[in-house]
Amino acid sequence: MYVVRPQFFIPMITLLRNAAMNSLHYKSELALVKAQNVDITRFENQLEDFKTSFGRNWRLASDGFEEAVKRIDEAIKDLEKTKDALYESANNLRLANDKAEDLTVKKLTRGNPTMAAKFAELRSEGPTESN
Repeated sequence: MYVVRPQFFIPMITLLRNAAMNSLHYKSELALVKAQNVDITRFENQLEDFKTSFGRNWRLASDGFEEAVKRIDEAIKDLEKTKDALYESANNLRLANDKAEDLTVKKLTRGNPTMAAKFAELRSEGPTESN
């Protein structure tokens, strides 16, 4: 217990009041710092959530891009096979055309005496007039 003389009563109340005011000021500053820490923690959590979701979306987009490139490569290979098949077909058609142009009656009758005789018979009869 404390004893305060009456002449010091008002200064003592003033000291207690000032101490209470300082304590209230420190408490409000502490509450503000705590609120700021909560805000910083919330901001860090939101930043981590954003990074996680952005990374997931980036990974999905990257996988989709890789899949699209792979399909394009497969389509190019298929088209190249088709092009090669068309060139081979054109080459075979050219060879068939060369063989058809090189075909003569002489070549057809060589080694076939029956056909050679028939064509010789037709030549000996001569051209006929068709009027």
